Amino acid sequence: MVRLQRAGVPLDIEEQLTHPRSLLRSVFLNGVLHPHSGPSTFILDQKEDSNKRLLGLAQVRVRPGRPERDVVFMSPKLDNGTGSHAIWQRMLTHICVQAARQGSFRLYARLPLESEEVHIFKNVGFLEYIQEHVYQLNKEVNRNVRSTLKLRPQQAGDGWGLQKLYATLAPRSVQTAEGLAQGQWDLTRSHWGEQGRRSGYVWEEKGEILGALHLRSGKCGYWIRTLLHPNAIDKTEDLCRAALNLTAAKPNLPVYFAFRQYEAGWQNTLPTLNFTPLTTQQLMVKPMTVRVREMTPARLPTLETSPTEGASMITHHAELAQPAAQNGHAKSRSPKILSLIL
Repeated sequence: MVRLQRAGVPLDIEEQLTHPRSLLRSVFLNGVLHPHSGPSTFILDQKEDSNKRLLGLAQVRVRPGRPERDVVFMSPKLDNGTGSHAIWQRMLTHICVQAARQGSFRLYARLPLESEEVHIFKNVGFLEYIQEHVYQLNKEVNRNVRSTLKLRPQQAGDGWGLQKLYATLAPRSVQTAEGLAQGQWDLTRSHWGEQGRRSGYVWEEKGEILGALHLRSGKCGYWIRTLLHPNAIDKTEDLCRAALNLTAAKPNLPVYFAFRQYEAGWQNTLPTLNFTPLTTQQLMVKPMTVRVREMTPARLPTLETSPTEGASMITHHAELAQPAAQNGHAKSRSPKILSLIL
C-alpha cells in the first residue's frame, strides 16, 4: 500500500496545496469519523490470464452532511504499457457501484484539463460541467492592504442569502450538476481530524448579500474562493484585497485564488494584484440517480349521495348484470360489481 501511495496521483489540489494528508492517515480517520458511510479506500489485486498482476489503489471522501463523494486519489499514475488505464477503469466502475449502494447521489472529481484522466473518467459515465482556474500570488507582495468593502463574519442565518447569490451567479447546468450547491457555502463545525481551517465572510448591503469569501488556511498555504453578484463586478479588486488582508498574519505561506469560468472579472483583476496562473481544473460529476416516471391515479369529481341513493344505484347496476331469461327462467348467477376507490 505504501508503494501504491507513492506512485499515485492526488486529485484534491486544494488540500495538496494547503494541508496535505497521508493516505494511510486518511484511512484511519475515515474509519473513526465516518464508520457508517461505507468504504473510502479501495485496493485492486488481480491476476490476469498471462500471470500479469494488476495492482491499484483509490480513495473517495464523503462530503460532510451531503449524500455526495469526491474521488481524491488514484494509483498508479497513468503510463502506457503498464495496464494503468485498465486499473483505473475497473476501480472507478467499482467505486460507482459501491457509492450507489451507500446511497450517494453524486460522485465528483477534479482533474487536469484535457488529460488522459478526463477521458478515463468519461468512459465510466462522468460528465464535464465547468472549469476552475487557480492563480498564485507572487511571494514579494505586501498583503497589508486596505479594502473599501466592509465584510463581516459569516453567520448561520446567511444560508438563504448565499443560496440566492449562488443561483444568480451560476449557470443552470452547474446548479444541476451540484444539486443547487446546497450546503456548499455553509460553514460546518470543525471536527477532530479536519485538515486546515475554513472561515467565511460576507459583504451585505441593505439586507442583501452581494459578496462572499471563504478562506481555507493550512500549514502549507491559503486557498481563497469567492462569490460576487454580477452587478458588483467592479468590486472584484476590493474583495480580493480584503482576502489578502486576512492572510497577512502568515506572510510566508503562499496564497492561491480559485475562480470558475462563469465568474467574470477575475481573469483581468488578479494579474493587476500580482497573481499568476497556476493551473486549470476540469470539474466532473457522475449522477448516481435517474428520473423515474410513475403513473398516479387521477381523482375524478363525484357528487355526494345519500345512503338511500347509493343503495338504489348499486341495485340498479346489479339488475343490469343479471343475464337475460332463457325459457322463461333466469340463471342463478352472482353479479359482477366493479368498485372504484376514488
